[in-house]
Amino acid sequence: MRFQVPQFIETEEKIIGPFTIKQFIFITIGGMLLFLIFFLVTPGWFVILAIPVIAITLSLALIKVAEMPLYLYLAHALSFAFNPKRYIYRPDQEEINHGPK
Repeated sequence: MRFQVPQFIETEEKIIGPFTIKQFIFITIGGMLLFLIFFLVTPGWFVILAIPVIAITLSLALIKVAEMPLYLYLAHALSFAFNPKRYIYRPDQEEINHGPK
């Protein structure tokens, strides 16, 4: 009995058009925010507010930094910035476990 082995397990599947489900969710949330802004403000303010919303939405959905999505990169950067960094020298400790290799 033969089994089919998955080939590209590292890449996310394109669900809706050229977008993955995460990208589609980001774009949908940005679109809903634009829809809300459209009905809450005047047309002049809408254009002013829409430009940053579109830029942030598309950058979070589409840009990759160091082969990872921008939203994940920003999450790691914020985690590093706000978590405590205390390194203690212990001469009696022989081995440091860095996790699986």
